[in-house]
Amino acid sequence: MNNDIRTTLESMIADLSEPTGIRWTKDLHGNDYGWCTLARADDLPRIARDLQTAEGRLITITGHAPNTHSDKGFFEVSYNFVLRGVILNLTVIPEGTKPAVPSITRWHKAADWAERELAESYEITVTGHPDMRPLFLNAENRDDARARMVPLSVMTNSAVTSTLWERIMGEKTEGGEQQ
Repeated sequence: MNNDIRTTLESMIADLSEPTGIRWTKDLHGNDYGWCTLARADDLPRIARDLQTAEGRLITITGHAPNTHSDKGFFEVSYNFVLRGVILNLTVIPEGTKPAVPSITRWHKAADWAERELAESYEITVTGHPDMRPLFLNAENRDDARARMVPLSVMTNSAVTSTLWERIMGEKTEGGEQQ
């Protein structure tokens, strides 16, 4: 059965304007995982629509730094879908002078808040989203909050130091106390 699903997913990718193919892996329990980086961000809505039509669902969307340097931008966006037990991980590189990805909320309602968080936390424009109100930050505190954000990768990389906590809790005063 998984071979049929893999074939369905591969044909969705093959029908794109610039097909890239899917690299397949299995976890320790034999579950299939497909990995694909789309050549164009504009291909994302078609895949989202096709997955929704095939009764696939969106698991999550995550912004992250790319594994390799990209001239398109500093962040990549990973979209994790499941179709009848087979996981498809799509990576999209935001395009344009201001990094942008198209919204998939029209087909996957679970994308709503994740796309708004992309815009708010990573300053990636999500084109075509029906409601881009901020989730967490308002205009008055947005810049200050972004300056104080600590990437999860820094926190989980054994970087639990006094410097990290100073950044989280606030700057030191001249006497060495927290503000």
